Amino acid sequence: MRFYVDFAEAKNEITRDLAELGVDVQPETMQDIYVADRPEFSTKELQNYAYTVSNPDYVLIEGAHWDWVKQEWEDRLLGGLNPGHAWKQRPEVWEQFIEGRGRGDKRWEKFAYTYSERMGGPHIEKVVDELREHPHSRQLWVPVWYPNDENRRGERRVPCSLGYWFVHRGGQLNVTYVMRSCDFATHWANDVALASLLLHHIAQRAELEVGSLTQFIGSFHVYAKDVASVF
Repeated sequence: MRFYVDFAEAKNEITRDLAELGVDVQPETMQDIYVADRPEFSTKELQNYAYTVSNPDYVLIEGAHWDWVKQEWEDRLLGGLNPGHAWKQRPEVWEQFIEGRGRGDKRWEKFAYTYSERMGGPHIEKVVDELREHPHSRQLWVPVWYPNDENRRGERRVPCSLGYWFVHRGGQLNVTYVMRSCDFATHWANDVALASLLLHHIAQRAELEVGSLTQFIGSFHVYAKDVASVF
């Protein structure tokens, strides 16, 4: 486990770890797109990477796409949105994953999932309510991965995030953000910005001090196409 003061320090050290310790892997898919024969999607990968940031202030995160982050955060607070509005801030990344195009009915034009559907709206408020009633609970888990995701791997997109675990200790609210997979170049800064926003939001709603953010990533990687801009 690595410990960092803030996200700026974390980013510097993560970049060095990926460059020096990353193992070359050619994945079969990226999201639900077949890339086994595309060398630009070869990765430098770290497995089971974990670190803690003691001052998880999202303002200190460099490289986040803030227009997208702010809209995605609004989508998650509303809850239940698909496709939502955030994807329009980064159409070059997200438009390719909208399903149902060409049917002549925009009601079919949705993503395989959205975080707004999975963990937004009332799901966030349930954690706030539970903290107020049972402030030292170990059961404050906000799931993103659903059991039926097991049945569609390789056919439709499944979440990179598994969920968020909150725990109130020593007068502070801490979060552990668990991911099965994370693309350092394209998504990491946005992912941790949203996790930090969620931590600050729940702490404020529950009238608690903000503690640390811990992230655990099964496959932490950077694609060959992005190496030049990262290292």
